[in-house]
Amino acid sequence: MKKIGEILIEHGCITSEQLEQALKEQKKTPDRLIGQILINLGFVTEEDIVVALATQFNIPYLPVANVSLAEQETKLIPPELVKKYICIPIDRVGHLLTVVMADPTDEEAIKELETVTKCKVHTFVSTVSEIISAIEKHLHIKMNSPTEPSEHISKVSFRSAVQQKTERLK
Repeated sequence: MKKIGEILIEHGCITSEQLEQALKEQKKTPDRLIGQILINLGFVTEEDIVVALATQFNIPYLPVANVSLAEQETKLIPPELVKKYICIPIDRVGHLLTVVMADPTDEEAIKELETVTKCKVHTFVSTVSEIISAIEKHLHIKMNSPTEPSEHISKVSFRSAVQQKTERLK
């Protein structure tokens, strides 16, 4: 699996020098992820990171701002689950529900959404800020917005590939 920095360089979002600067910064504060550091340094946007993560984890990216939501679908997921998983349903065809989530790798969340909606859930990832904006606009649910730009990174970035593989083996 390619590292996020390599993907960002390939996408033309950063230079190798900018990545080196961010990696030096990360050595000073090892608890911070490289994506957070790159955003805080002003080298990339939240969307750049989420697109790179979508590439890294082979998850489709969907900018929620460009999607029109049908009122019928928006009521399928209870508000407490919308808030818990930072997700929004965008389409339903038969028993297939398309959901945009902050962490589409969260298998427990997907199982819970499938149980509650009685649908097979197909996931996309988007930026946390876009999902929150869509939730507040279309579902009229007040969300707690992160204050730091780096907190807007999709939750998928907060779990390493190793953690995700370990979780799948359980």
